[in-house]
Amino acid sequence: MIDLNSNTIPRLYVLYERYFDSILQDVAAANISLGSSNPEKVHLERLTLTEFEAVLTDPTNDREAVDLWVQRITRGHEQEFPDFQAAG
Repeated sequence: MIDLNSNTIPRLYVLYERYFDSILQDVAAANISLGSSNPEKVHLERLTLTEFEAVLTDPTNDREAVDLWVQRITRGHEQEFPDFQAAG
């Protein structure tokens, strides 16, 4: 299980924002390749920092899924979060 604290969550959120932007670009590219007339239209909504923190810290959430999601968000930044990579 990944140990989250008040200093870590804002740093993770910055990476989450980049990750989300990347997903939006990938979806738009897929929409273009499928001939969409409005490829930028996606039904994804960015979490606020408060919502993001709630997902990470809610004890009723599937911890394995949350840990895997955090590992995906931190991919390429393992040196900043070495404990997260070891947790998986």
